[in-house]
Amino acid sequence: MGFQAYAMKKIKLVVSDFHIARGRILEDGSTNYLEDFYYDAEFIEFLEYFSEDDYKKAEVELILNGDFLNTLQVDLREPNPTYLTEALSIGKIRAIIAGHKELFESLSNFARAPGHSITLIPGNHDPAFLWPAARDEFSRFLGVEINYPTPSYRFDGFHIEHGNQYSAINAFQPNNYFIYKNVSEPILNLPWGSLFIIEYLNRVKRARNVVDKVRPLRRYLRWALLNDPLFGWWAIIKLALFFIRTRFIGNPLFETDFRNSLLILKEGFNLVPNLEIAANRILVNHDVHTVIMGHSHLYMHKVFRSDKEYFNTGTWNDIVFLNIENLGKQRRLTFVLIDYPPKSRPRARLMEWKGIHRPIEQVHY
Repeated sequence: MGFQAYAMKKIKLVVSDFHIARGRILEDGSTNYLEDFYYDAEFIEFLEYFSEDDYKKAEVELILNGDFLNTLQVDLREPNPTYLTEALSIGKIRAIIAGHKELFESLSNFARAPGHSITLIPGNHDPAFLWPAARDEFSRFLGVEINYPTPSYRFDGFHIEHGNQYSAINAFQPNNYFIYKNVSEPILNLPWGSLFIIEYLNRVKRARNVVDKVRPLRRYLRWALLNDPLFGWWAIIKLALFFIRTRFIGNPLFETDFRNSLLILKEGFNLVPNLEIAANRILVNHDVHTVIMGHSHLYMHKVFRSDKEYFNTGTWNDIVFLNIENLGKQRRLTFVLIDYPPKSRPRARLMEWKGIHRPIEQVHY
C-alpha cells in the first residue's frame, strides 16, 4: 500500500546531519568551500509539503537530530576559532541564518503553523546550541519555543539521539560542557573531534575541498599518498603535528589524558563509531522499541529482534564512500517518518524525499 497522507493525524519527522553553514557565496562574492548543504529548495518543499493540505489539521513535530547547523565550519578569519564563547556561538548562528535566509524563513513558517513543533538535539557539529542564550536566539528568530533535549529525546518507546557520544573522538562531557578556568570568559569544552574539524579539516579543505566528504578519511589519505603525493604527504604530516600538539601540549581545550589519547588512536581517525552496537544496547531497555540516530551519514534500518528496530536518518550532504558496502557517491535525502495509527503503537519508516511532484517513497534497506 502506498503512503496515504490523509490517514495520518499525528506524525513526527526526523532528519539529521544537514551541516548548514553560512551559504555557498560569501559577502565578498567568493565561494565558501566550508559550505556542504546545497538542498535549500528541496528542504523548503519538504517543509511546505508537511504544512499543507491534510497536514494543516495534523500534529506534526520536526525533530532535528543533531548537526542541523554547522557552527564548527563558519569562518576561518576568526583569531581563536576553537574558543567558542557564548557571543561567538550566537554570531555563528546569525551568520548561518543570513546565509540561508529563505530556508530559515520557511522553517519559521512551518514552526508557527497550528499543531506544528520543532525539537532540536545538538550534535558534535552544532555545539553552539549548548549555550542557553544561543538556543534562545534561534527560538526567537523562528518565533516559537523550541524543545532542546540533550543529549537524547525519549517518548512513546522511541529513543532519539545524534550518536556522537559513542566515540572518544566526538563525545562531549555531559557534566562539563563549559571551561571556566584559565580563560578570560567561559568557552565550550569541545571534544577532540571538534578541534580536529576546526584546526585541521577546515584548513586542509583549502587544498582539497572533498577531504571531509570522503568516508573513511584514513583510506582517502592512504590513496592520496600514492595518487596525490604532494597533498597526501603534506596532509599526513600536518595531521601528525596536530595530534602531537593537541594531545601532549598544555592548553585549556586540549585534554592530554594518556588513556583518552590511546582511545583516539584506536578509533583511527575514523570519526564515526559503530552505532548499531550502541543502539542494540539501548534496545535492551524494555521501555524502548525503536532507536533513531544520525552522525554516521549512513542511512539504515535494522531489525534486531522481535519488535526492536534501529534507524539511521543518513545525511542530506553529498558523500563519497570508499568502503565496498557503499562504494561511490551517495546523494539521498533520507529521513525517518513516525506515524501514529489509531489502534496500534506508533511506527517508524525510513523514507526519501523525492521532490514536490513525487514527494516521498519508502527506502527498502
